[in-house]
Amino acid sequence: MNAKALLSLLLFHLVFLSSFAFSQNQGVESDESIEAQYQKGNTISMFNMFREQSYIILGSGLGNLNPLVFEGDIIPYFMISLSQNARWGMEISPRIIIRMFNKHSYPVQTPSYMPKATIFYQFPDISHRKRDFFTFLSWMHYSNGQDGNFYNADSTTINTATGSFSTYWVHGGVFLSRPSDVLKFNTNYIKLYAEYNYMQQSELDGIYGHLRFFVNIKNTVKLSDAFRTIVAAEKSDKKYVFEQSIKIGWIADEMTNAKIIDERRLILNYTLSFKPVFLKDVNFFIHYYFGQDYYNIHFERHLSVVRFGIASKSSILF
Repeated sequence: MNAKALLSLLLFHLVFLSSFAFSQNQGVESDESIEAQYQKGNTISMFNMFREQSYIILGSGLGNLNPLVFEGDIIPYFMISLSQNARWGMEISPRIIIRMFNKHSYPVQTPSYMPKATIFYQFPDISHRKRDFFTFLSWMHYSNGQDGNFYNADSTTINTATGSFSTYWVHGGVFLSRPSDVLKFNTNYIKLYAEYNYMQQSELDGIYGHLRFFVNIKNTVKLSDAFRTIVAAEKSDKKYVFEQSIKIGWIADEMTNAKIIDERRLILNYTLSFKPVFLKDVNFFIHYYFGQDYYNIHFERHLSVVRFGIASKSSILF
């Protein structure tokens, strides 16, 4: 995909959103003032559901990950409302992933720098106030802050200590929340999106993967609503939340030594998390990851690992 095609795709996406938003707003102007406050809070809450969480994991878990002291993912979110009811919005995140390796001097090698900007639109559901449907478009830079040679002196193995890694991505897709009509304490979410690496250093061509498709399904259960007996009446504001998530991805384009149908193209991430009442906005989780290593220049390593940690979401609204 060249620059012209990419620009055309971005413009088409924005024009589509604008035209849809205009058509949806016709005839509901009288309701806008009534719904504005509800809509703004609801938009922020729902869009938050599919953000990646900041987390800390101690050790390497169970699997084939290199020995680590810890891995940390730092993702603050800054949300900017672009309309009165917050249906149009922009989100900016200066994401950083770091690994401290369990070896001499405990080095933090080649951190992942992943700043991202996202524009989103929420399709209104004024009549039901139950289902939320978003579309979004993101741009992301991804690098490791190194400027060494990509390959070691043998010209065949990748220099994971100081080798340069740099790419640029666009992401686009939709996600939908569907509260259960039967189980009032249960909500299901689905997110569908594609990623395209439109510019990367030449050494990554043919071995890293330009085009990827993902589906992410989540289920959230408010245990404090499901089992009222564990929450006293005077503490009804306390929330116990159980969540499970499965994300499946596929690397679709050319990869050296990979067949059209090949397990090295598959990305699988399954997570179970629980938020106890005594930890506000923090949860414990266990997750299984299978696929290409997501830690920048370490991508050639294929992981299969189970790990445990704590996670949280944080955001600032402007």
